[in-house]
Amino acid sequence: MTTDYAVLSDLPCSKEQIENCIYSKWYPAFKRFTPKSRIIKPLPNEFIRYLEQDGIKLPPPEHEASVYTRVTIDHDGNTRENWEKQGKQESDEMRPIEHFLQVHQQIKDIIQELGPVTPKLNWSSPRDATWILPNNTTKCSEVNEVYLLLNASNYIMHDLELGHELNCEFELVLRQWFALNPALEFRIFVKDGKVVGVSQRDLNYYHYLHPLADQFKNLFDRFVKEVMIPRFPDKSFVIDVYLPRPFEKVYLIDINPFTRKTDPLLFSWNELINFEAEGYDLRLISENNIGRFASKEHSENQVPRDVVDASLDPNAIRELAEKWTKLLEQQQAESDSE
Repeated sequence: MTTDYAVLSDLPCSKEQIENCIYSKWYPAFKRFTPKSRIIKPLPNEFIRYLEQDGIKLPPPEHEASVYTRVTIDHDGNTRENWEKQGKQESDEMRPIEHFLQVHQQIKDIIQELGPVTPKLNWSSPRDATWILPNNTTKCSEVNEVYLLLNASNYIMHDLELGHELNCEFELVLRQWFALNPALEFRIFVKDGKVVGVSQRDLNYYHYLHPLADQFKNLFDRFVKEVMIPRFPDKSFVIDVYLPRPFEKVYLIDINPFTRKTDPLLFSWNELINFEAEGYDLRLISENNIGRFASKEHSENQVPRDVVDASLDPNAIRELAEKWTKLLEQQQAESDSE
C-alpha cells in the first residue's frame, strides 16, 4: 500500500517583512482606511516587565470607575494604604502607578479623547482574552480593562517574544472602538502583487453573503490594486479588512506577513503558495457550521470553566477572587512556616 504525501512548499519570510507589519510602520500610509488610532511608543521596559510578570496587578480601585475591575482588585477590602504597603514589600513587581505612571496617564487621556478603545501591541490584538471582560469583546472604557486584556492574552505574549527576538521597540496601539459585524470581516491573501484568495474570517454561515461574492471581489481587487500595492513596501502580504454596508468602502484592520504563522482560514498554505490561475476563490461557509457553534473562538487559549463562568457575573468573579486570595494566603503561610 502506498500513500501520497503533499510536498510542503517553502515559504521564507524575512525580518524586514515581519517588521513592515508593525502597526506604526504602516498606519500613517493608511489612515484614511483605518479606524482612528493613537500609538504609545516606545514602551518603557517597566511596562514590558509588567506584562511578562505572573499575575495581574491593577491600580487601587479609587483610581478607576469600572465595577468589574474594581471588584477584581478590591475583593479583600484593600485600602490604598494597604496596597502601597504591599507594593513596597513586593518591590520586584511592576505596578502601573509606581513604575510607568506616564504611560498609565497617556492611556487614560487617549480613552478620554477617543472614547472606548481596543488595544494591541506591535502586531496582535488580545482577541483571545475577551473572556476576562464582562462585555466579551476587546472594548475598553477605562485603563484597567486595557491591563486585564493585555495580561490575559497569549497573543500578546507571542508579540513580546517576537519583539525580543527581533530586538525592536514595543508599542501600544489604542484604536477607537466600533462594533464590527463579524460576518463582514475578510482575510485577503496577496502574493507577488496579486490576490490569490479571500476567506471569510468568522467561520459561521451567513446566507446573504453568497449573492454578494462577485461584488465583494471587485471591491477587494480595487482596494489591493489602488490602495495596498502603491503604499505597502512588500508585494506579498495578508490583510484583514472590514466591508460594512452599503458595501462601498473597504476598511483596513490589520496587515500580516505572508507566512505560515498567519492563519490561512478556509485555505491551505500550499494552495495559496502554488496558486497560478487567473481567477481566485472568495471562500465562504456554505452551510451551518455545527462544529463551529459547538466550540468557542480561540479555544486553544481556553481557561478553566469556573473562570469563564465568573467572567460573566461580577458577583461570581468576586467569589472567585476571594477563593484565589485565600489559597494564596494559605500557600504563603505554609511557606513562612517551613
